[in-house]
Amino acid sequence: MLLSLLKFMRGYLILTVTGASAERFLNLCCKNNILIWNLTPCKEEKGFRFCMSLPGYMKTKDIQKRTHTKVRIQNKCGLPFLLYHHRYRKLFAVGLISAAILIFYSSAFVWKVEINGVNSLSSDTILCWLEGEHQSYGTRKKDINCSALEAKLRNTFHNIAWTSVKIEGTKLTVDITESLPVDKQAVLPSEGAWDIVSKEPAVITKICTRSGKPLVEKGDGVSPGAILVSGELEILNDSGEVSNYQYVVSDADVYGLVRRQFKKTIPRTYQKKVRTGQQTTNYVMKIGKWNFPFQWKKNHFQTSDTICEDYQLRLLGEWYLPVHFIRSEQQEYYYEEQKYTKQEITKIAKEEWDLFLKNFTEKGIPILAKNVKIETNSNDCVVVGTVDVELSLVNYSPTKRTPFTRQEAVDDT
Repeated sequence: MLLSLLKFMRGYLILTVTGASAERFLNLCCKNNILIWNLTPCKEEKGFRFCMSLPGYMKTKDIQKRTHTKVRIQNKCGLPFLLYHHRYRKLFAVGLISAAILIFYSSAFVWKVEINGVNSLSSDTILCWLEGEHQSYGTRKKDINCSALEAKLRNTFHNIAWTSVKIEGTKLTVDITESLPVDKQAVLPSEGAWDIVSKEPAVITKICTRSGKPLVEKGDGVSPGAILVSGELEILNDSGEVSNYQYVVSDADVYGLVRRQFKKTIPRTYQKKVRTGQQTTNYVMKIGKWNFPFQWKKNHFQTSDTICEDYQLRLLGEWYLPVHFIRSEQQEYYYEEQKYTKQEITKIAKEEWDLFLKNFTEKGIPILAKNVKIETNSNDCVVVGTVDVELSLVNYSPTKRTPFTRQEAVDDT
């Protein structure tokens, strides 16, 4: 594309070469470093059709005499010939120069913003944030610091694990990778005396203690708030009796089997959108922030959907201009009460159950067992299910210190 533009700016000729030594003519052009492109054989007569620059054509005069070939100009292409053809049209020249200046000036701004990789976040959320930071549509490219913008995005949206911001031409591209949602983990206290307590009722499946005294074992059932690992350590004397206590921050991995309940009622009747086939179409040209409607019809529909198609003017590659052609179509519809069949409502119920399970699998939470029951009657469909999952039970609570006086320690000795 860039090479084609360069050829157009310099201008070139479309030529035909005929004669018994047409191939020799082409070989001598290559030997003398005269560029030839789009070479094709002529169908009407023996020879070839090709493109060549004007300076290159001037160098072939001697080659034509040596090879006894005839070179004819079929067409003149490019900006120099176009300007020469319109040399007496002053307004055309002024308009062309003005357009070139405007295009050159607009190339210093961002005229398109593309957001890639969003999932839980939406593109509109990122675009609104960029507009608030004045780093969006219509911003000077030199005012955008890509590395600083990447860091600010990660600090503002904590579920963004990685981001890349780059400018190509007049296009700003923001690539985002979101982190997988995980359950919030309790933060290990840095000092003091802390017990690990259970966050919810569960059956212990795993326990690995690094600091503190474990009070439960695998297979034990625990209730919310039950102490799993104590931050109180007993110091025993030679007789095996408690002589003092030491207090630490408990540190352990404790997992338990937790049962999650799911219940949802889905009505069998719903409002179906029915299109009437009536529609109106409007066309708008947008330049920068100004709109110029050149075909506009009022929407007389009570309820309608609007479908917009935005065509942005682009020179080449990623060089966009602030000129948009917008086509908007309004399609009329009305609501009609319908009723799901048994197969349809059962399918919807299964999709809701699968979505509930997906919340665990996306977080990497193991599902140990699952059970679901779907009951359908004439009015609705009820989905009732349970899921047994393995979750971390770790939560922290200050250790209750056991009263122990120095006199008691002396009596023990």
